[in-house]
Amino acid sequence: MSKIWFSVVCVCYAAYAFAAVPSLASAQAEKDPAKQIKMLNSIIKKSPKLRKAYHLRADAYRAQGRYKQAIDDYTKTIKLSPKLSFSYYARALAYMDMGRWSLAEDDLTKAISLNKSYRDFYLNRARVEMELKKYDAAVADYQKYLGRRRATPEISLALAQAYIGAYKYDKARKELASLAKRTPDSPEMLFWQGRIEQLTGKPDEAVSFYSKAVNRDATYAPAYLRRADTFKEMGDLEAALEDFTTLITLDSKDATYYNRRGLVYEEMKNFTKAVEDYNKAIELNPKWSIPYNNRGFAYMNLKKWKQAKEDLEASIRLESSAPTPYINLAGVYWLSAKDKKNTYQNLEKAIKHNFRNFDSLYDEDQKGWMFKDINKTAEFRAIMYR
Repeated sequence: MSKIWFSVVCVCYAAYAFAAVPSLASAQAEKDPAKQIKMLNSIIKKSPKLRKAYHLRADAYRAQGRYKQAIDDYTKTIKLSPKLSFSYYARALAYMDMGRWSLAEDDLTKAISLNKSYRDFYLNRARVEMELKKYDAAVADYQKYLGRRRATPEISLALAQAYIGAYKYDKARKELASLAKRTPDSPEMLFWQGRIEQLTGKPDEAVSFYSKAVNRDATYAPAYLRRADTFKEMGDLEAALEDFTTLITLDSKDATYYNRRGLVYEEMKNFTKAVEDYNKAIELNPKWSIPYNNRGFAYMNLKKWKQAKEDLEASIRLESSAPTPYINLAGVYWLSAKDKKNTYQNLEKAIKHNFRNFDSLYDEDQKGWMFKDINKTAEFRAIMYR
């Protein structure tokens, strides 16, 4: 009798344990990702080859921003069913969330090879190609996404940007003109119209469009940034300075704005103010090599050789493949100590790292002032042109 009772208890316990495992449908209906993951953990433990459970858990991980776990689960779905295009697509979206654009592109290409008719595959691959600066490919994918359909304002603007990246300025103008007929002028549309004019050598027209953009939205940073660049190109340094100052007011935590304003102060020969801006850029981003190089150059102009050398060496430690700090460091050695050995060693390192603008080292309006007299020697020329 006891054996029969034990058997009944075991059967009842097994039935209870089975009932305790949630159904896939209930897990799919759950809106809270954390609860959903717990439910799916139980389902996967019981059915470790249930592809749909891994996919749902990956979606839940992605909703929580746990992209590595999401990718691991999407990968399991692919191993279980390698011919399902949407598994590759889902993993591509997670890679996009992480900014891993090349991996996302690979997955989207695979998804398209398995299912050429799903439009969103092309749309997202176009977005990835824009990040990878593959503009011609992005144009092609936007066009495949559209087919014969009329582009929404968002897609028109994206396609115009792809045309600009691909140097197809006439097509970009046409796309933006078409968009302007359908929608009110937006800061973004005016900005990209200005970008075309700037890139095609029409700075006055570019400034006009950028100014219209900031008139539409006084906080639209891209227009201030490009207008500042355009003013700088035109030689209107005061106007450029004003725009960079506005950008810093809009976002005082962006190191690039201080670095760029420092470059304007350099052109104005106000190296003390340039150093102040480079100080702030370095404070905000101490692992960024460029402001160290720029501050080193400003210190050179202030004849603060020790500080210049320290900054240029710091720039090289942070980014050893950039040639400009080696050129500037060579200049420090020559100007401060007439040290030929270290001057030549650093010039050679710059050339090793693809410095090729040799003419600038003879032009006193560029880098030539740093190498006065030594750049007239045969030894100097031999290093440049060996």
